[in-house]
Parts: sequence; structure tokens; C-alpha cells
Amino acid sequence: MGRNKEAPFGFVCEYRNACPHLGGISATWANILIADKEEDQFRDGHLERHAEKELRTLEAELKKALAENDRLKAENTRLHKQQFKANRRKAPADMRNDADGNAKEKKKRGPPHGHPAWNRKPPDHIDKIVSVPAPKICPHCRCSILSPCSEQKVCVQEDIILQPKTHVTKFIHDTALCPECRRPVFQTAPGELRNSAIGPVTKATAVFLRHEAKLSYRDIRKVFSGVFGMPFVPASAMNFDRQVAALGRPLHDDLRDKVRASHIAHADETSWRIDGQGAQLWYAGNTDTAFYLVDPSRGGDVAVSIFGEDWPGNLVADSYPGYNPVNPAGRQACLAHVATKAKEISQTILLQAQERQDEPSLRFCDNVRLFVKDACKLGKARNSGRISFKEARKKKGPLQRTLNTICADPLADPDAENLRGRITDPKRDGNRIFTFLDVNGMEPTNNHAEQSLRLPVIFRKICFGNRSVLGAETLSTNLSLITTARRQDRDPLAFLHTLLLNGPSAAQPMLYRRPLQDSS
Repeated sequence: MGRNKEAPFGFVCEYRNACPHLGGISATWANILIADKEEDQFRDGHLERHAEKELRTLEAELKKALAENDRLKAENTRLHKQQFKANRRKAPADMRNDADGNAKEKKKRGPPHGHPAWNRKPPDHIDKIVSVPAPKICPHCRCSILSPCSEQKVCVQEDIILQPKTHVTKFIHDTALCPECRRPVFQTAPGELRNSAIGPVTKATAVFLRHEAKLSYRDIRKVFSGVFGMPFVPASAMNFDRQVAALGRPLHDDLRDKVRASHIAHADETSWRIDGQGAQLWYAGNTDTAFYLVDPSRGGDVAVSIFGEDWPGNLVADSYPGYNPVNPAGRQACLAHVATKAKEISQTILLQAQERQDEPSLRFCDNVRLFVKDACKLGKARNSGRISFKEARKKKGPLQRTLNTICADPLADPDAENLRGRITDPKRDGNRIFTFLDVNGMEPTNNHAEQSLRLPVIFRKICFGNRSVLGAETLSTNLSLITTARRQDRDPLAFLHTLLLNGPSAAQPMLYRRPLQDSS
């Protein structure tokens, strides 16, 4: 007889409160737990799916964090290699091989074949002629049996004359009584610097050595004391510098107006120091003029103070948004910065693990560099006259289509994607890539401004900036005047001499020798 599947009607288990088969717990309580388990099955499954989803999210975040960590390590490695070059000796030329393993031919050192020789310009005058008799003993083998010959050896030697002696002039002035001033007055003699114990040549030369030779005030004192026999204290050299700046301040303001009136201008900025505090050295100019300004701020208000708002000219600058308030008629982004950024991104990607290297991003960076190279070649050919302005402008459409093809697809690498957005977004550099093809004479890169700041950057490493605001203003004025004089094919030393003797009104015509760019 089989067991009943169901208990008889009215059956009550005597072990319902303490069942020995359930470990002594209540059978009623066990049934409640079983029912609760069956009812919570959906809830437990939901928690399980939620945990799996959270686990997948954490795994994705971990993968992203590992990739970012790998990218940052690669970026740090690239910056370290850029700052500190590897100390490796190159293999001898006869041991180097090409890509196919064949030995390369040793390259001859020096300039290429057919390059014109670099010779000094011959002197335009002869001050002294010295006739030297033929030797009686050979200077090479000491042979004493020499016979005369008709051939002559001519050697023109140019040298300087060091005369450690100052030229002292005593000016004796006759005076006349002025009824308005109620005192005796005198007039200034030609070549005399009024009420000064040191002459204008010394002061002009000291300022020239300061800004052209990048000497400190103490080194200027050493040069004048040891070479010219003209001793003075370093504070005097600083006073010469400030005296020239005070006279040239109206010309400095005029240079700002000349930059605003120019058709094309380049602009850039670099870090500076004023009494140990951070500042910026701003530059604006072109091949005719140069305007420098040291300011504590790097904001757009400084750019507006140089160019003004809604400037009608065309500006070549990097992608720094501080130039946006200027709102020029045309603005060219520096393509060299774009190519450099693409190269840095490519190097960072290659330094990452192989499985994290994004091939589309690498191809994008290589294509951007080739595109910039072709665009710069086109601009150089146009500016050199090898092709006309119209012919160069016709190539803008094909270049734009090439750039659109390069930037068509989004990229996995964040830096490469940021660069892609930078050169395609109209609010960034999207509308500033081909401006140089629309404006005749405009450069596709900002190399002019970079080179204009090169010597001041070297000077900053020597003097560590300025110790006062007045010193920064002095540097801005004198650097602008001397650089502009050189660009106008003027002798900076003669310009400084005229400025000290005759003032800014007499020196201003000397500053502008060539016709300046206009806004036409």
C-alpha cells in the first residue's frame, strides 16, 4: 500500500512545533520560509542581473582607467624623451645599413655640391699698405737657398683698433640772462648731451649691448672698463637704458599704431618675470615693424590693447583664445602647431601597449602632417612668386576636400579626436586653416612671431626677467625700437645715438626707411 500524497482531512501533525526531520524547528516555520523563497525568486533574479550589470560597468571603467593610465605613461615618456635626449653614440657611417640591409654610402660632410662659398664681404677701403720683402729663409723647411721671383702674394686683413682711452671734451658755454626764467641760460653744442658727464656714444653703445648682445648691466660695465677704458657702475648702465626708453616712449606708441594700420600682422606671447612674479611678453608685428609689450596678464584685454576691437587687418597666430576678442578681418591658424601636435599624439600612441594602439588615429596623425606639409609648400611657392595668387587660390577646394576626407570618421584616441575636432570645428580652427590662400602675402605658419620671440627668450634665461614694472616698460620700448630699426635696414646704434642727441622727433624718420604695409 502506497503512502498518501496528501494528509487526511483534519490531520494534525504532532511534531508541527518541533519536527525532528527538520532539525527540531517548527514545520510551520519551515513552510513559511519555503513559500517566501518561492515568492522572492523574481526579486533575487533582478538583484543578480543588477549585480551583473554593475560588474560589467566596473569592468568597462577599469578598462578605460587602464587605457588612460597607459596613455598618460606614454605621454610622460614622450615628454621625458623630448626633454632629455638619449645618450647614445651613433654607429660609424660604414656600419649603417638601409632598410634592405645594404650598406649605405658614407655621406660627405659639409654643404651640398655646388653650394656657393660663405665668404665675408671684402672691405670697401684700404687704410694702410705695407710692403713685405721676400723671405731669405723658407718658413716651412728652413731652406736658405732662395731665388727671387715676380709673383706677389696679396693679403687684405681687416681688424679693429682698440684704444683704451676715452675722448674727453670740455664745453665752455657763454650764458645769457633770461628775464622769463630769471636765470642765466646756455645752448647745447653739436654732439653734446646736455647736463651729462657721459657722452651719447657711450650710452647708445651700452643700450645696444644690453638688447642686441644680451649682456647684463655688470657685463656692460666690464666691457667698457676693460676694452674702452670707460669705467662706470652697473647702475649707470641701467640709467642709460631707462633714459633711452623715456625718450623713445612716443615712438613705441607710434609702433603700436603702425601695427594696427598694417594689412597683415603676426602675434604671439611667451612667459616673463616681473620681480619674481609671472608675466607675459607679447609680440605683434611683421617684416617692417616690431612691437613688444610686457604685461602681467595673458588675457584677451592685452591683445585688444594692442590691436583694438574689430581689427580690420589679418592676423596670424596660434589657437590661443586670447586673440578672439580682437576679431580680425581674417585669422590664420598656425599650421606648424597643428603638425607638431599630430606628431606628439602619434609618438604617444606608439609608446603605448600594442593592443591599445589605435591604427586609425595613427593614420590620421600621419595624414594631417602630410596635409600641413603640402599646404605650407603651396604657401611658400605663392609667396616666392613661383605660382600666382589666383593659381594658389584655386587649390583651396582640393585641399579642403582632402582635409574633409582625413577628418571624416571619429577616432578612438581622445587626443587625436580632440585634434580632429579642433581643425574641423568652425568655432575653433575650422575656418582658419586656409585664410592664407585668401590673403595674398599671408604665411600659413606663425614662424615669424616665434623667431621674433627667440632672442628675448634667450635673454630671459640670462636675466630672469625684470625686477620692476619700470624695467619691464623699458625692455618693451627699447626692444621694439631696436628690432624695428633692424627691419628697416637701419643701424640701431646710429638710431640710438640720434635719439639721445636730438630726441624722438629727429629719430622717428630714421626708424622708417622702407614703406610700411598699409591696410589696402
